[in-house]
Amino acid sequence: MAKKKPAKKAASKKKSSKKKPAEAPASEGAGEGEPVPTQPPGGMQPGMMQPGMMQPGMGMQPGMMQPGMMQPGMMQPGMMQPGMGGQQAGMQQPGMAGMQQPMMQPGMTMMPGMMGMGFGNPMAQMLQMMSMQAGMGGQVDASAKPFVVDEGEERGLEADIVQPALVEDLIREQEALPIQPVLDRLCLTEDGEHALGGIPVGCTVAFAGPPGKGKTRAMLEGVARAAASGIKCAYVVAEEGFRDEDNEGRDDLCSRFAKIAMAVTGLDEAGLREQVLPNVLIILSQYHKGHTWDDFIRRYKYVVEEEDVRFVVVDSLNTLDPSRARTAENLATLKTYNHENGVTCVTIGQIKDTGEPVGGEALMHTADAVFLIEEMSLGSKDMAEFWGGKYRQKITVLRAKKSVTTPIFARAVRIRINEEGRLEVHPNHPEDYALPELVEA
Repeated sequence: MAKKKPAKKAASKKKSSKKKPAEAPASEGAGEGEPVPTQPPGGMQPGMMQPGMMQPGMGMQPGMMQPGMMQPGMMQPGMMQPGMGGQQAGMQQPGMAGMQQPMMQPGMTMMPGMMGMGFGNPMAQMLQMMSMQAGMGGQVDASAKPFVVDEGEERGLEADIVQPALVEDLIREQEALPIQPVLDRLCLTEDGEHALGGIPVGCTVAFAGPPGKGKTRAMLEGVARAAASGIKCAYVVAEEGFRDEDNEGRDDLCSRFAKIAMAVTGLDEAGLREQVLPNVLIILSQYHKGHTWDDFIRRYKYVVEEEDVRFVVVDSLNTLDPSRARTAENLATLKTYNHENGVTCVTIGQIKDTGEPVGGEALMHTADAVFLIEEMSLGSKDMAEFWGGKYRQKITVLRAKKSVTTPIFARAVRIRINEEGRLEVHPNHPEDYALPELVEA
């Protein structure tokens, strides 16, 4: 009988322990084995987590505090994370050392980097926020950064304001740079009656088309002609190697350039070396070799500012940025630099399946002039007869899409690559669409 009494006492204790949670006030902390309170004293704030709220298998979420990291009433400087929100007036609890009321005002949110040194000092906090806001404004586009030059002292607002009434040479006439017989006749004189006789001097021209249609060969010819006339030229090689140093049997770009240059100028190799090649520089800017857009711009600025280069061909603009996400932006910054330094530039580009150049309407809008090589299908017998082809045949045509400084020849020009590998007007090009004649000297 003596052994049964302790068992009854243990049972009574067990029953009383089950009633305690119901009798305990909701505001009191939960003891061991008791249900976790659903809300801590004072209400939950965004991003706050109290000890004991984590359940097995829940995993950490952004802004959640692990049990044991924070004790009730304790807060140390630098423990808040971005996104927790600003401290509102009245949030500070007794015992929160290091936190001052003036630090954050109602409605202000926390920004990354705000919880640094001097967070407990209201003046230091204000200075830090002001410096962050100043750094957020006036950012330079990534493609334009290589062109930015630190001019030291600020020039003032009037430095970038021009009064046309004070300009002396107010009226100017567009000059031409002869580079290639077909391309030279796409832009017209001011009256629209004759061919300009070259591409517009000082302009940046986008020249795009399908592969294998003669874009590179036409531009090698252009560099040879310009260099033979005494103009310093640069050719940017971004798609292939320029010179096969090991002479493994490939007719490399250097060799092809020499052949085209001799055919265009009528010079032999010795004459080419003496009269043309001293005016030619090759810029290697190949992405697969680790060259970046910034590297290209540094070399570009060097040949313009140090070597006095005034005609540049970029082959090709698209491969300078393999992502092809910034083609138009790159062209915009390059064009602005060319305008400021009197550089005439042709950028070779690819086209999409839709027929428009890579970079789209933005690129066409940005360039000073746009020449496109296209494939045109002869969809009817009448059309085939007009263009001197066969029904359903695809022919290659060249179009001038725009020129900011000159009128353009508005018709398509049927072209071909001749036996010498040079671009020329096709013999069957319609007489009704005859190219304009050059101005007589």
